[in-house]
Amino acid sequence: MKTFEAKTLDDAIAKACDDFGITEELLIYNVVEEKKGLFNKKVVIECYTESMVEEYIENYIRTILTDMGFTCEMAIFKQDERIYVNIDTDNNAILIGKNGVILRTLNFIVKNAVSTEFKERIELSLDINGYKENRYKKVTSLAKHFGKQVQRTHVDVALDPLPADERKVIHQTIAEMDHLSTESQGEGRNRFITIHYED
Repeated sequence: MKTFEAKTLDDAIAKACDDFGITEELLIYNVVEEKKGLFNKKVVIECYTESMVEEYIENYIRTILTDMGFTCEMAIFKQDERIYVNIDTDNNAILIGKNGVILRTLNFIVKNAVSTEFKERIELSLDINGYKENRYKKVTSLAKHFGKQVQRTHVDVALDPLPADERKVIHQTIAEMDHLSTESQGEGRNRFITIHYED
């Protein structure tokens, strides 16, 4: 994140683009100060680029894992307004934790750090050696299985508690099935989904 000052917004944007060596459409900025006096005009903007966000995320994760004694490889890409980071370390099982609890905590810490650094909510999804992707496939399969059961029997099914990202996968999967709806109930780690039959 860098700050640029000029007499007009266009001039401040031009300064930032020149400094970063990019075109305007690649610049993400917020106006933090604007004075429109008769003799004293001033605009201050804070700017960054997507590549700066990705670089920050990579450095932040690498610092955490190196301090913990891990060596790691990372792949970062953006899709549908979300940044995905796939990490591979010399001990993935420890970093994933039981039922992915350490991975979710790491995701929370990194997401908060990057959102604080760039003063904006940045959607971020960390995965370790495809763990989440495989987990989502299992959860999708589970949702389809119980969804078909509810379609057949017309009896509601309450699933075991799941983390928020996995509940989202269930909601999305059931939404594509006829005569079914989902409802989240409970609080915190005990939050669970019920699949309902709808006429």
